[in-house]
Amino acid sequence: MLQIKNRTLPAWIGSILFHIVLVVFILLWFSSDHDRGMPGERNAVGSIVLQSSGGSRQQAESLTDSQNAESENATAEWANLSNANLNLLPPTPVIAPGQQHTTGVGTDSVSEIAASFQQGTQGNAGVGTGEASVQIFGTHGKGTKFMYIFDRSGSMEGMPVRAAKAELIRSLDSLGDLHQFNIVFYSTDYQLWQPGRRLPFATPTNKQNAVRFVESMTAAGNTNHYPPLEAAIAHRPDVIFFLTDGERKDDLSPLQLSTIERMNSRTGRGTQINVIQFGSGGLTDSPSKSLQQLADQNNGEYRYVNVLTELR
Repeated sequence: MLQIKNRTLPAWIGSILFHIVLVVFILLWFSSDHDRGMPGERNAVGSIVLQSSGGSRQQAESLTDSQNAESENATAEWANLSNANLNLLPPTPVIAPGQQHTTGVGTDSVSEIAASFQQGTQGNAGVGTGEASVQIFGTHGKGTKFMYIFDRSGSMEGMPVRAAKAELIRSLDSLGDLHQFNIVFYSTDYQLWQPGRRLPFATPTNKQNAVRFVESMTAAGNTNHYPPLEAAIAHRPDVIFFLTDGERKDDLSPLQLSTIERMNSRTGRGTQINVIQFGSGGLTDSPSKSLQQLADQNNGEYRYVNVLTELR
């Protein structure tokens, strides 16, 4: 019982006052909680934030997926390009001894060899990337870089020039596509198949082009040995095959021989110069001491070929 001024209040008045105070307290509590945000609202806000965060993750994941897709596309495109480039590469290089010299021009076999270049074959060779062993009319050369110097002067007309061209074309079958070569035909002047200091590689396409160049040559003019030899040595090949039917009047002078030897010695190990001389056994075209000396001074081989008996 509450007492006011020493008088006791009825019990129901005390109950009313208690409940009023309780209601006010509850109202104040809910009012304060509403200002802070109701639990449901907080959940809603949290849901929005979560959705926004999820959206960022989705965007990030989408961006990552897009980047991965671009990377995969780029990889696939590079693989396709690489495969295409591999298909453009020439066949695996091959190495084999050169064709043995046989009598006769052998037009049919030359045509077959030229056709094999077009098909990308490499003659009678095995797989490898080292040195090639090449033969021209029984002279041998081994290396990776070769120069052919062939006389096409007027005296070579007919069977000699045809036999020379056929032998040269056959020898190309000994070269793989990592070997290098060039061809010079000469008379009064000389003509280089591929100008420039760099020797072309013996790819099927290059060999086909070389065959066309060889077949286009005709015999005409006088014989001037020195200029094509000087030009060939400047390319620093491993082996030079030098073929001529030059007579004694065309011989290299002692000074020219000495100059060639000196130029050759400056190229490191020096170029091997093999000499093939065409002749008929006559007094004017018998074995030349000058041409023999050219081979001897440059670590080469000399061969005299009698066109009347060996090229029929």
